[in-house]
Amino acid sequence: MNVSGSIYISKTLATRIGLQDQDEIRVRVGGRITRSKLVIQNLKGRSYMLSPGLAHELLVKKHRRLKLRYDQQTNMIHLGPTIGVLSSSLPNREGFDPTSVQAELIYLSNIGKKLPGQVYIFTPSSINWSNNTVRGYVYRQLSIERGMWVSQIYPLPDVVYDRIPSRSSEAQTNIRNTKQRLCKMPYLKYFNPSFLNKWKVYQLLITDSRLYPYIPETQHLTEVSLEAMLKKHDTLYLKPADGSLGKGIIKVRRDEKGILHLVAHRKGRHRSQAQNASDLWKKTKVFRGDRSYIVQQGIKLATFHGSPFDIRIIFQKNSKGEWQVGKKFVRVAAKGSSVANLSSGGRVETTKRVFRILYKNPATIEEKNTHIKELCKNIANTLEHSSQSNYGELGIDIGMDQNGFPWLIEVNSKPRKTTESEHSQVIARNTLKRPLEYAAYLAGF
Repeated sequence: MNVSGSIYISKTLATRIGLQDQDEIRVRVGGRITRSKLVIQNLKGRSYMLSPGLAHELLVKKHRRLKLRYDQQTNMIHLGPTIGVLSSSLPNREGFDPTSVQAELIYLSNIGKKLPGQVYIFTPSSINWSNNTVRGYVYRQLSIERGMWVSQIYPLPDVVYDRIPSRSSEAQTNIRNTKQRLCKMPYLKYFNPSFLNKWKVYQLLITDSRLYPYIPETQHLTEVSLEAMLKKHDTLYLKPADGSLGKGIIKVRRDEKGILHLVAHRKGRHRSQAQNASDLWKKTKVFRGDRSYIVQQGIKLATFHGSPFDIRIIFQKNSKGEWQVGKKFVRVAAKGSSVANLSSGGRVETTKRVFRILYKNPATIEEKNTHIKELCKNIANTLEHSSQSNYGELGIDIGMDQNGFPWLIEVNSKPRKTTESEHSQVIARNTLKRPLEYAAYLAGF
């Protein structure tokens, strides 16, 4: 390995990190490593400096101040963090939708400029595998209404924050291959690696005895399992195992006469009836197609102004790697609907307002909130441990039944987040900022 330039480190910093005086040392930025001359001396007002040659070799950008850490075991200096946000594309459409992928990527880029280290957006086609570099993009605002993506060459990142926006994108061969190669790179950490399958999540979570009471009975949907579940429960939900946004959900309710009433959510609500499990299996085929489904016990959810609701929690790891509630709000189903997803017509209410009306007593409300937080922590920890994957954030949907008991409705590894909020812009901003802070923690900073 050739020697490239020099790194100058103050005596104070060298003493603090336990760095011994030596002629040369390896220096790393992201996936790029080079040997450098080491000079320990008095530096006025600075803890370290890079010579132009070393900065050029490590692709360190001007005006970006990187933190420094020293690994005594490998005798290597690490400058960073370098964080890459992986997306399938870089949308740059006119008009601005605060709930869009474009808005989130722009917001992440702008937040990244204000954090120590360097943050860029990249796509699978951006990577140059031959020299461990990537064409990364940051957003430059040209006016109040216009901006553009500007690219530079960066090292492969210390940490990848996966924001592939859809299951169809994730299924593409080039994206699957890119993920696999990135996860095998030395020094690189990767979190939120894929969308979740509802059946696999159920199988992972049900192994934890603490969670068993909170999870509705669930089975992989077959004609046999459908008949068995109908014998046990008056209400069932049939859900696509790989679905999201409430699409494709079929609610089944048995009335006093044994007639099965079904409501399918696909481009609106479609109602029908069935006489038995076999009839129901046939009539739902048109909605299910060839997709894998689960059948889940229906919970009699509490209502708010006559409509059922659930609680969406954006559960995130912070700059210390600890789980916390990033955002929590109530999703109230549209009139006549049992699906609370916002994309299906649901509306947002604050948890504080709904709980105050339903439970009234402040001590009871505090107890409910504590119970929900502990449940989310157990869900997140069990999911990580059982799947052996790393998650920095999860969207967890909790339903409160008519007795005020919480049930896990769904877990989402790619929660959609809005850059604007009618309730708290600070919460909206922190929800987007926190995964970048967690990424810095994963990188060792």
